[in-house]
Amino acid sequence: MLTSPASAFRGLRFFPSSLPAYPARRFNGLAAVWLAVSLVAGCATHLGHDAGADDAEPVSQGGTLGPAPDVTGTTWAELSVPAKAGGLKADDLVWEIFRVPGKQPTRYSYVQHEGRDAVRAVADATGSILRHRRRIEPADLGRISFSWNVPPPGVDTNAALAELEDVPVRVVLAFEGDRSRFSLKNSLLSELSLMLTGEELPFATLIYSWSRVNKPGDVVMNDRTDRIRKLVVNSGDQGYNQWLSYERDIRADYRKVFGEEPGALLSFAVFTEGERNEGKLQAFYGPLKLLPAITAAQK
Repeated sequence: MLTSPASAFRGLRFFPSSLPAYPARRFNGLAAVWLAVSLVAGCATHLGHDAGADDAEPVSQGGTLGPAPDVTGTTWAELSVPAKAGGLKADDLVWEIFRVPGKQPTRYSYVQHEGRDAVRAVADATGSILRHRRRIEPADLGRISFSWNVPPPGVDTNAALAELEDVPVRVVLAFEGDRSRFSLKNSLLSELSLMLTGEELPFATLIYSWSRVNKPGDVVMNDRTDRIRKLVVNSGDQGYNQWLSYERDIRADYRKVFGEEPGALLSFAVFTEGERNEGKLQAFYGPLKLLPAITAAQK
């Protein structure tokens, strides 16, 4: 499979002081970047070409690029923010781009698609997360409502490739937690993410995904860290060109995926990326809405 990512996120600065130093020279250039890509994105990420090839492009660092100008302040951004006492402020409508190391950013823009407010994501060997930082304490966690519409793969897209397990739509939630519980491996990976993106690995990243091969309800762990896990909400090669809508209980899903109670939610995001052998990919996201939990009386 990352967040995480499928997303290391700023706001977590609790790196264990007891961790021994691991200099960057221990990681071979592109191999380190490839590792960080799979961590930060929380998905199956491939370089798409031989790292030693003469035509290899220079590797860029990832990290936060700042507000997404074509999304921030739009109707979609307003619909994606929980109501606040006293009304919303400008900062409440800021969505930012978190760039995957080694890739140009995916293009995200506000559009009207089939009469709905949406964000259009266009990926062509690009990768970035569109996220909103919002801290919600564990006691206040409720539900998340989201939707997406994915056009069929283009004529230049090789959808038969075995590694293309995911349709290019993901919703990514990042959580706080007790980072002293990180294994040495996760601490090291977090340090690597910090080195390449300026942001540490979140304590936990939960990704809602449409998978071509896994079944709804399946939990798929990132193959490099158990702190990034995907929950499949739809599967197969059906449902293209349709608005598919979901409403999920965040606390229940976190318990299912990680087997424990969640910490505070730090951010929520959408994530679309493409590889060189996939061709141009696009997807549309409806607003992400955080809703109160359903009470016992409402059930």
